[in-house]
Amino acid sequence: MSIDNITAKILSDATEHATKAISEATSKAESIVSQARENVIAIKKQMAEQGAMDAIITKHRKQSLAELEARKIRLAAKQKAVSTAMEAALDYLANMEQEEYVAFLARQIVATAAKKGQLLLNSMDKESIGVKLVKTVNALIKNGDFYLSDQTINVKGGFILRYGAVEINSTLETMLNSIKESVTPDIVAILFQE
Repeated sequence: MSIDNITAKILSDATEHATKAISEATSKAESIVSQARENVIAIKKQMAEQGAMDAIITKHRKQSLAELEARKIRLAAKQKAVSTAMEAALDYLANMEQEEYVAFLARQIVATAAKKGQLLLNSMDKESIGVKLVKTVNALIKNGDFYLSDQTINVKGGFILRYGAVEINSTLETMLNSIKESVTPDIVAILFQE
């Protein structure tokens, strides 16, 4: 599955979560700004006797603080939406159809350029696709000599490949973390229409 397809799925799955987070953040921000404006009006009335200049200064300070708080809330909502999108992508990858998942992992193993090694999977994948994955990879790589480890790893999916002193971490979590920084601006742009 290509990064574009993964990104499309991330965006599709996260839209619902992001819409709710945006709505809540916007509502909260509007409430804060509204309350700040009401406070400014009250302060302005009190300060009118003391001078118009003091009222203007106070008004600007309150509005700036409210706008800063609103920006913080929006940023938190964006961060939560990106995290939700990445979790949705992780779930999507971990729950692919078995044939598609085996093919995906096999492509990742072939991409390492290794010719042999020990594959470590989580316990569920080891039981359900372990033998099939090893056969597929050994068939794809000329003189491939991969085997399934007796050990398991505590991850959502993917694999760790060990050969010699080298260990390649291609767990789903690691794969997604490696692209998170590059896809975050796209996720934010689409979800928040920026």
